[in-house]
Amino acid sequence: MYFYPVFAKGLTMPRVSLISLYLLLSVFSLEGALRDDFQDAPEARLDSLRMLVEEQTVSDSLFMDALLNYAWSIRSSNPGQALAYARRGLAIAENNDYHLVAARALTDIGLIYWRMGNFTMAYDFILEARQIFEREGYEFGVARVITSMGIIFSGQGYYDNALEYHFRALRIYEESDSIARTASVLNNIGTTYYRQGDYEMAEVYHMRSLEIKEYFGDERGKAFSLNNLGQIYKARGQYPEALEHYLAALEIREKLKETRERAQTTRNIGYLYFKMGNHSEAIENLNVARELFVQVNDHMGIALVYHQLGEVYADTGSLIRADRFYNESLRIAIRIGSPSLIADNYRKLSELMAQRGNYESAYNLQKQFLAIQDSIYDEESRRRVIELQLMYDRERKEGEIELLRKVNQINELNLEKQRLLRNFLLLFLALILVTLFIIYNRFLAISKANTQLELQKIEIVKKNKKLQDLNTKIMEQKKEVEELNTKLRISETNLLEINKTKDKFFSIISHDLRNPFASIVSFSRILKRDIKNLTIEELQQLAMELDKSVLKINSLLENLLQWSRSQTGKISYNPESFQLKDIIRDNVNLFSGPAREKGLEISDRVTNDVVVWGDVNMTNTIVRNLLSNAIKYTPSGGSIHVSSKQRNGMLEISVTDSGVGISPENQQKLFRVDTLHTTFGTHDEKGSGLGLLLCKEFVEKQGGSISIQSEPGKGSVFTFTIPLPRATS
Repeated sequence: MYFYPVFAKGLTMPRVSLISLYLLLSVFSLEGALRDDFQDAPEARLDSLRMLVEEQTVSDSLFMDALLNYAWSIRSSNPGQALAYARRGLAIAENNDYHLVAARALTDIGLIYWRMGNFTMAYDFILEARQIFEREGYEFGVARVITSMGIIFSGQGYYDNALEYHFRALRIYEESDSIARTASVLNNIGTTYYRQGDYEMAEVYHMRSLEIKEYFGDERGKAFSLNNLGQIYKARGQYPEALEHYLAALEIREKLKETRERAQTTRNIGYLYFKMGNHSEAIENLNVARELFVQVNDHMGIALVYHQLGEVYADTGSLIRADRFYNESLRIAIRIGSPSLIADNYRKLSELMAQRGNYESAYNLQKQFLAIQDSIYDEESRRRVIELQLMYDRERKEGEIELLRKVNQINELNLEKQRLLRNFLLLFLALILVTLFIIYNRFLAISKANTQLELQKIEIVKKNKKLQDLNTKIMEQKKEVEELNTKLRISETNLLEINKTKDKFFSIISHDLRNPFASIVSFSRILKRDIKNLTIEELQQLAMELDKSVLKINSLLENLLQWSRSQTGKISYNPESFQLKDIIRDNVNLFSGPAREKGLEISDRVTNDVVVWGDVNMTNTIVRNLLSNAIKYTPSGGSIHVSSKQRNGMLEISVTDSGVGISPENQQKLFRVDTLHTTFGTHDEKGSGLGLLLCKEFVEKQGGSISIQSEPGKGSVFTFTIPLPRATS
């Protein structure tokens, strides 16, 4: 166990009480310094840390530890100040060669940068910390750094990467039998699953974390786990269970006198009561939370409470009070610089003005909301591009490191060759000396000298063979390096092609979005300008056209979301046995209304009780898109039918229409992301091309294929296959 030197030389007696208080609240060991708990410090300890940070006559080690602990404690409420204190602590650690503490400081700085939105700086500092911990052989430090990387990737939305890092840290702690440390990692895993929307897995890991904290009597940790479980139950709509866990967490935090944590849990309870329809309890708890946030000077917490009070009063019909609270939340959000909260307040105020009949103010507020949303989206897009570039650079650097390792191996082989040559020369020189000695002593032991000479010749042959083998290895290593360079060039070429395809794809999507949005803007201007002069029939016609444009945008965005999620791996393939008839019947019923409007006959000819093996949601999306296209391109009086037949262990499902058909050259453009071919329907319906792209993605994910048979003017037949259950295949 390594202990810091605590008392500085020449420390005066009046300082002893201050330091004694701090020593009672923290342990100055490396185990304590390299903490695995990512929670804030209790308020009593925070006060003592603040006093030590302001103290200038304590020892370097004590001052360094106080700086780092205080920076960590205020990382949420004041990240800028926390960063300054952490950097001062890092400087002391580096000046005194406290390598492990310096690594801890680098980790803290990286996490603070992440909270400030600087992913690049965060990753660089944490990576440097990891190198120090690995060099020093400190596994717990490596585990904490890995966990920190998981937290960063989870916060950025890269959940698969986050879970990979968290589970690696968990394995380190489990292999070291460090049960207490696993609690915080389990909590981080649960939080990542919660952000993914996998509430079942989130509950499992938060419950495991809670059990460990209860076993070790960690009251503060229990409160965090109970609060997290409350969040999960609230998200699942299990309000009584959520309230039970929030109240249990609040009871612990009141006992520990943790004002900020009490404020957060009380705010959660207040908003939960609002969700449950109990407005009086919601207002009471939110007001208590506001007072607690004021005590700890947490402006973000105060702004969130005002926003939620605005929601409650708006729901009760108290629009004037709601307006006051939304504006107060907006004022604080602007002061502290929270774009998302500013946007939410503008949106709520716009809705409120619309309710009060002040449509001009509602329109202006909506414009401000959209402007901020656009800026947030642009910033998010820019940040995502930077993050992707960083990840690409990291992979490229790893390739360069591997290349350098190969070069080092070649250099080592060359050195080995030089050593062998030197040995050979020395051996040859020894042979000459021996020969001279034999000549000089030619009358002595001639037979013995000849035997020794033969043995040395055999040794020389062996050395030469070894040199040849080494030369062969060197040539093989050079060949591997050349192959690696070729792969790197191919990867760069593929990346350029992907970027070109992506640019073309987004160009097509933006063009498809522009027309319906332009229609909406045009209709809204007509309504704003001529609403008093329009007849009921004209208003109804405008409403129908506006509804069509909104439905077009909704359909495009829904398909775009599904496609993007499939490309990023966020849609998982979950196969099961199910009756295809149910999906066909539901979708036929879904489109029966639009079919009647166009005067189309739509029929279901799929065999009853046929069971397939696949993903229900993916299959439903395929059928829905194919039926939608058939209706779109079939003129009035036409017919559409869905049929099925078994072939080679697969079920073929066909959607046949009597529509306009597709030319052979246009058939070649279907199912391709770089073309997204679209045409207008028989009633000028405009498609995006994404529907067929999604169909192809989902069919192939399920092990099937999709094809088309069509002639212009004679209709089309879209056919896809899906596996039958394994027992019957």
